[in-house]
Amino acid sequence: MTNRWVANWPSWLRLANAPPGSARPRTSELLIAYGSIRCAARGVATRNGRMTTVRISWDELAESPKKAEQLFDLLMHAEYGDRVRTINGSGGDGGRDAWIEDIRRAVEFKSWTKLGKSQRAQVVRSVKRAVGTETASWVLVAPVHPTPGDLQWFNSLKGRYRSSFEMVFRDVRWLELKLAERPDIARYMLTTPHQEVIDMQRELGQEQSGLVEGVPDLLKRLDVLRSRADELSPVWGLDFASRGGQNSVFVRLKPGSPPQRIEVYLDVVDDDPAGSAVTEAVATALHYGSGAVIEPGYINRVENEAITALNLPWEQVAMVMPDRRVTAGFPRAATLRARTVDGATGRPLHLTLHYATEGSLGMYVHGTDSTGMLRLRLRIDRPAPEQGSNVGMLLQYGPEDAQHAASVDPDALLRTVTVLDSLDQAPGMVLVLDTEQIDLDAQTREPTGHFAPIARTLQDFVFVRDELDVVLPMPTRWSRRDERNIAILAGLLRGDEVSMPLSTTVCHQISTAEEARLYVDLLETGHGGRIDFEMVGLTLPVGEVTVPVDPLYIAFSRARIINASEVAEALAAEAEFVPIDVGPARGSAVLGRRTPFPGPHPDGGPATSSV
Repeated sequence: MTNRWVANWPSWLRLANAPPGSARPRTSELLIAYGSIRCAARGVATRNGRMTTVRISWDELAESPKKAEQLFDLLMHAEYGDRVRTINGSGGDGGRDAWIEDIRRAVEFKSWTKLGKSQRAQVVRSVKRAVGTETASWVLVAPVHPTPGDLQWFNSLKGRYRSSFEMVFRDVRWLELKLAERPDIARYMLTTPHQEVIDMQRELGQEQSGLVEGVPDLLKRLDVLRSRADELSPVWGLDFASRGGQNSVFVRLKPGSPPQRIEVYLDVVDDDPAGSAVTEAVATALHYGSGAVIEPGYINRVENEAITALNLPWEQVAMVMPDRRVTAGFPRAATLRARTVDGATGRPLHLTLHYATEGSLGMYVHGTDSTGMLRLRLRIDRPAPEQGSNVGMLLQYGPEDAQHAASVDPDALLRTVTVLDSLDQAPGMVLVLDTEQIDLDAQTREPTGHFAPIARTLQDFVFVRDELDVVLPMPTRWSRRDERNIAILAGLLRGDEVSMPLSTTVCHQISTAEEARLYVDLLETGHGGRIDFEMVGLTLPVGEVTVPVDPLYIAFSRARIINASEVAEALAAEAEFVPIDVGPARGSAVLGRRTPFPGPHPDGGPATSSV
């Protein structure tokens, strides 16, 4: 089956299905948005430390709208990164081809090389459209060599609109300076990247002639070729890996690149678990902007003008899809509360939201709780009747994976887990941002049950630590043994009868021959019997700390002699002293107490201790 993903990257993404493909293995087609570009320029570029002049015929590029748009888009993103939003003016651009929200700057780009009467009239119309908007500064960018008359005219225009916003004119000198700073943009606009690759391969062949200085010489030459590769495209960066005779190229969007529309065809076989994982990762990256890496061997081909020109060997190519991170408006304080069916809300979980990633179906919002011990991923789906929202929580010892458990306050963690358990059990939640309340509902809601056991263990841990007054750091990783031992210690300290593990309760003693025969008659030839005894020197480990439990009284509801054959041999040999190991029989209950077990008085009187 052929799946087609259509996406605007980094805008909202959407998913559409294409008709089924041929009988070949399932192929996934990934489309990621691309903004068109135009341009023309002259700049100065640096190659391997040599200064290279790149001459751009502005008059020729002015006749190519697509090239002009490309150049403007690349320069704006090089200048402002993800802060800039370029605008398609076909439906009216409001006097701006680009908008930088945080400084409220509008940028209007024109590809003319002179400011005649017609061009000046267009500038005035654009300025008028920007009046009355939130614009704080309006910038005209055009490859014009301004005459004194041009500058006088523009200064007059600035004076006319100075009460509305600041006005700036960026002429051809500014454009050439920016292109000199970004030789990859200048080369991309004026040369064929495929020819650049051929030139690089030719240089690599020359480099193979000899390595006089050994490995340092090789590394130096590879650095030169790597820097050359980085100049091939202003949009796509290339990273190389070579291991075990296999060479790979990792393709990634350069920081601050304009949005790209691409089509990526993935060969994924239905019954290949690794291929299914790639498909799922790519889908999640598109749906929620989480990012993914498509490893070599899964990409069949890619359709994108900038990347096709590189003539890459796709069977050796990996693609890095960065997360589509949104940081504007973060960090932000919030609370999350459980909500019952009747609308009542529970205790708040105080959060700090750090950033979000967004995709076609919705977004992931990432945050931590007030203690820093809880990492939260809140999934908010775009409004749709059939979809709900999802809150995923990762409980760990700190905001960083490597943070050690010894730094954790168990009381604070217990409070957090208690609220998490209430959220887990609730049919809905309420997210509060400032004064705004957002209801989070899921169509199908089943409690995970993950947090209740953690809460019980933490309650026991805090109780044991405080009762014994010992330095008891939380284990780096909670094992089943740790959880069991904490539960046993807490129960014993509370004075409860506690179920003990069968493997740790064996009574060893040396008896006379007469006592040994009584043990055999009671425990081996009959139906077994209850036996109570006192153990000394017992310890229970919790993490790296060994906690003494002394004395400890143990009761078997049914006991047996573990070394019965050894006892029989000793009795047959008429030994004076016989070693006996007593343990619980199959199905026996094993209980422990810190005080002796009460036993019934023969006359029905007060209870006595049996040993």
